Amino acid sequence: MEKKQDYFRIPITMPSEMVSFLENLGVECKRSGGHKLANTEIVRSLVRLMVGLDVDISGIKTEEELEARIKEAAKRYK
Repeated sequence: MEKKQDYFRIPITMPSEMVSFLENLGVECKRSGGHKLANTEIVRSLVRLMVGLDVDISGIKTEEELEARIKEAAKRYK
């Protein structure tokens, strides 16, 4: 695992409902017997997941198209 000093800070903007979802997800982890996960830990986990998926990104022009391709790749993932 990389050390925190090897991390890069990147600005991410998202709607308030997405931020609320991340916050609630982190809190629910703790409530269910684990530890509260920070938003950055959740986002890093999702990026690592996408790295492992075979997502066809050819010709994508919108965020919605990317989301659909990720869903397709997740269905194929075994």
